[in-house]
Amino acid sequence: MNDEFDRPPFFEWLCFYVLPPLVAVALLAGGILALAKKMQKPPELNEPVRVLPSVETMIAHSQAIKVEIETQGTVQALTQTTLIAEVSGRVESISPSLFAGGFFRKGDLLVQVDPIEYEAALASSKSRYAEAQLAYQQEKELADQAADDWKQMGNSAEPSELVLRKPQLARAKANLEAARAAVRIAERDLSRTRVLAPYDGRVQQKFIDIGQSINARSSQVATIYSVDAAEIRLPISSNQMRYIEIPETYRDGVSTTANTKVLIEASYGGKTYQWDGFLDRSEGAIDPQTRLLYVVARVNDPYARSESSDRPPLKVGTFVTAKIQGETIEDAFEIPRKALRENDTVYVVSDEERLEIRPVSVYQRGTEHALLTDGLKSGDRICLTPLQYVVDGMEVTIEGADSSDTDKLATNETAGNS
Repeated sequence: MNDEFDRPPFFEWLCFYVLPPLVAVALLAGGILALAKKMQKPPELNEPVRVLPSVETMIAHSQAIKVEIETQGTVQALTQTTLIAEVSGRVESISPSLFAGGFFRKGDLLVQVDPIEYEAALASSKSRYAEAQLAYQQEKELADQAADDWKQMGNSAEPSELVLRKPQLARAKANLEAARAAVRIAERDLSRTRVLAPYDGRVQQKFIDIGQSINARSSQVATIYSVDAAEIRLPISSNQMRYIEIPETYRDGVSTTANTKVLIEASYGGKTYQWDGFLDRSEGAIDPQTRLLYVVARVNDPYARSESSDRPPLKVGTFVTAKIQGETIEDAFEIPRKALRENDTVYVVSDEERLEIRPVSVYQRGTEHALLTDGLKSGDRICLTPLQYVVDGMEVTIEGADSSDTDKLATNETAGNS
């Protein structure tokens, strides 16, 4: 059989009419893709941008700095007294100054109790005293007469005490002394009907009024306090003791005078006022619970009017802040407390803007500032910004285009706080 008649017509059609165009299209597409791939530019790779931490700095300057210890306490009166009625009776009058907050002078009459009964008691005791005087004089004359009579009788024996009337004379003398004591008691009771101010002071609280009956040794008249000086009891820690001179008293009575000045600050109506004081003494024991020593600061004449300002009086009960002046440290550095890092180090920024972790000697740590005595030199640039991760020599960038303004500001701030 002939081969032409054996091949199927569909196969012939596929080989001559379909496959050649498909192969040509595939070859063309492959060439186009290869050319496009060859002409395509490789993607540009961006180099990573390194971001340096930005820090705030200040310039360190050495200076003589006076150490201050800051503590707090409550103003107390130097002397406080609760007046108690010493006699019973009806209140006849009271002083116009006897009210809470009223001022008085030493010797002022504060309260007058009805004196009639005590005046009568004094008159009666004086009468009995006069009678006792007369009886003593009469008995003395009788004793002298008895001695003369014994001699005139020519008795050689010693007369008995009864003959010489010595017991009778002793009794008359004792009665006279008792009458004299009764007069003094009556005079004292009468004087106690007048309640006088024991010192210059002020009334804290009044308990009585006119017409009220009071009882001796039980009725309170008023609570008063002196105004010549005020005291503030101030706690200091054992570490703070080395910064200041503390007045001490010894068993032989010798006391050391510290002459330590104390600046007292208190706020009234949103304004802060100051008073000058001094350390008067220290208490005799350290508190076993808190391990604190209490020193007592004194402010003289706390109720005096200030001619240079509208400063109010330093009232009893006022909560105050006390700044105790200590010794002066030469060539010291005062930095913000936040600039002092762990393990007593600071971060110093070099001229190449690299960090140096530098150890320092800390003389005093305050709430806002720290006082350094070694480890820095004038002109060092100190980092103030908190940093989470720090490596010695790491690069930083200093905040601000003109760092001299920041340095000047930091320098002025430091000088103002010294």
